[in-house]
Amino acid sequence: MQKKNPYSLIISLLLLVLNMHVISAQNDNFELITYPTEDNGKIEAALFRAENNLVVVFAHGAIFNKESWFFMAKKLQTLGISSLSIDFRGYGNSKKGTTGKKAFDILGAIAYLNQKGFDHIAIVGGSMGGAAVLDALKIKIDDGIQKVVLLAPAGGSAIEDKSINKLFVVSKNEGLFSRVNTIYNDSSQPKKLKVFSGSSHAQHLFKSEHGDELTKLIVDFLISSK
Repeated sequence: MQKKNPYSLIISLLLLVLNMHVISAQNDNFELITYPTEDNGKIEAALFRAENNLVVVFAHGAIFNKESWFFMAKKLQTLGISSLSIDFRGYGNSKKGTTGKKAFDILGAIAYLNQKGFDHIAIVGGSMGGAAVLDALKIKIDDGIQKVVLLAPAGGSAIEDKSINKLFVVSKNEGLFSRVNTIYNDSSQPKKLKVFSGSSHAQHLFKSEHGDELTKLIVDFLISSK
């Protein structure tokens, strides 16, 4: 019986893994793009295109990255909603500019989407990403922004603009509960607050027993006409 060359077996396995990655990339229907920021940063993001005029910007938390929102981006894509999931400066291939302000990464995303013809924009941010969203809205509010979802923002101040529909999410026993509750109370209507039991923070909620409920809550909020 002829023995198989161990090197050919290794090569075959490597080719199999490579093909699996290629197939996976093909199944992920997104385009990697880059856009500049006002302070000369360079941000990489994944653009999931769909036929609807609504586009959602996803902003990740400190221990996450753009890929952490892909499950949500794919779900929205099946519903005809486009999305842009960003890597903040210092994450992935994104480069910081002359400042450390992540708010510019959010504003740059909005400017990029405006250039692409999107005029109905929603933003979803978790923890650090939520704080960056709030800071960005403090600097400038684009007319196209219609909805904002904030999962336990780790900083920032209230949203005073009454044209933006707001959804705040927090866990009852997490450390940021009081701060999030204050930001919510100080924000203008229209607004909603969802408090989950337990202590899971921001995007960690998706891995908790509340994951399915949270996903549905966000999707329903985004696709609602109100």
